[in-house]
Amino acid sequence: MLKNRRFTGVLAFLMLAVIVEAQVTTASINGKVVSDGEPIIGATVQAIHEPSGTRYGTITNMDGNFNLQSMRVGGPYRIQIAYVGYQSAIYENIMLQLGDAQVLDVSLKETTELLDEIVILGTTNSNMKSDRAGAITSIDRESMIAIPTVNRSMNDIMRLSPQASSTTNGFAVGGGNYRQSYITVDGAAFNNTFGIGQNLPANGSPISLDALEQISVSVTPFDVRQSGFTGGSINAVTRSGDNNFKGTVYTYLNNEKLMGKKVDGYEMTRSKSQNYTYGLSIGGPIIKDKLFFFVNGEYEDNVTAGPVYSARQNADQNWGSNTTVNRPLDSDMQAIRQHLINTYNYDPGRYNGYSIDTPSYRLMARLDWNINDNHRLNFRFSKTKTKDSNSPSTSTSPLTTNTIYPGSDGIDAGQGRGSRYALYFESSRYYQERNFTSLASEFNSRFMDGKLNNVLRLTYSYQDEPRSFEGGFSPQLIY
Repeated sequence: MLKNRRFTGVLAFLMLAVIVEAQVTTASINGKVVSDGEPIIGATVQAIHEPSGTRYGTITNMDGNFNLQSMRVGGPYRIQIAYVGYQSAIYENIMLQLGDAQVLDVSLKETTELLDEIVILGTTNSNMKSDRAGAITSIDRESMIAIPTVNRSMNDIMRLSPQASSTTNGFAVGGGNYRQSYITVDGAAFNNTFGIGQNLPANGSPISLDALEQISVSVTPFDVRQSGFTGGSINAVTRSGDNNFKGTVYTYLNNEKLMGKKVDGYEMTRSKSQNYTYGLSIGGPIIKDKLFFFVNGEYEDNVTAGPVYSARQNADQNWGSNTTVNRPLDSDMQAIRQHLINTYNYDPGRYNGYSIDTPSYRLMARLDWNINDNHRLNFRFSKTKTKDSNSPSTSTSPLTTNTIYPGSDGIDAGQGRGSRYALYFESSRYYQERNFTSLASEFNSRFMDGKLNNVLRLTYSYQDEPRSFEGGFSPQLIY
């Protein structure tokens, strides 16, 4: 009976290990403390995340080794190594990268009256950890701010990896397929599970870049926690609040007036098109050193150009190739629209000369709670709602090809509503919505002076891509 219980416990643990594959949200520090080449047993190691006051501590083991796990990424950290009868060593301005195991080997000297402690300023490490942890590229907050982006997508940042490649559907690793990589934010899956379109959900931008703290791209990681992928393991963590209130306001503007309109002496007509992004981020303490919040909101006022083709104003007007005019008469299109309104109380909408509003928004909120020096809890919620407008299908039946409409002056019945013989109303268009909701919560615990570490993570990701349209349902015509 006891053996069966043990087997059940081991099986449950293995199942849990499979579930949490390819998820890294923290950093770590490990090293060895010696004096004149001999290990120091029981030396105290304490690391303080100075912006938030978060503390991590442990003691060295029989071999003088120490290991601090599940540490908050970023910094700066102040690390102190102390032992009775020896000078304390203090390391300042230490920055930790996501998924990185910082190595800190320390040699202590016996105490003298002239010198009680040694202060060492940290140095910047390369973000390429190929010599210690496999081919891993880490991008911190400062780098993300400095990198110019076109789409404000995580893909623009992940391309900094030397193994990255660009495909028509987004980011790929090592020349592979974009579906082979596994992407997480705070441990929650951010892959495009629909399988059609880009590698990321929500049209390639499931979360604002201003809400991210760090991104790491792992190709051949040595970390056993990163598995279950054949391309790359991409992990990101969101920003957290600290003991200082901070806020940012930003905007990005682009419209048709910033685009050229002349080609070889020919001046084109520019339809209204704009992409205005407005964002706000704010974070700070709720209880100093204990409870912190961070919120980011982003709104896009997008206007895309509608159909470029217009109706003829009279029967003698040229139409077809080399023009932006199609065969239908403007008077006929207005008559059809008015008939639908008067007879069925249904307005099919506009048929030319219009632009389309496709607004979107992104929201992220996070709470971090330092319960005590050994237990920490965080919760993150994010939601993105975006859509784009698409013209109706241009497909036609092969059975009507080379068939002439009666009384149509020789028009081929195989010509669809996307041809130069036709125009469609605005209600024939449809919106492809790309909505994404994600929740993540993580509980980090330390036991036995840091000798035992535990991470409990709960995540939820929901990708919703319905279709919608303007004008409501058209009336059912009965003949």
